[in-house]
Amino acid sequence: MDRKFAIAVLLILILGSALIYMVLIKPKVQGYVVNKQIQAQGIVVQAIMNQVNSQGYVQLFDGNNSIILVKYTPPAGQSPVA
Repeated sequence: MDRKFAIAVLLILILGSALIYMVLIKPKVQGYVVNKQIQAQGIVVQAIMNQVNSQGYVQLFDGNNSIILVKYTPPAGQSPVA
């Protein structure tokens, strides 16, 4: 009977640990990762904007394709297209 009790306690501890991980730890880790991704996105966009402002353009590469972003100032009296 002691062996069955020990196995039951071990099983409860394992299941309890899995529940605690899924309810408390995993959301905190994922929230941290998402926040870091948002920060990284902001840093990259700011770096691109800084380069466009200083050089007038920036060229982005994606394998065999490239995109050139240039600074555009609409003529006075015209609203920019969204």
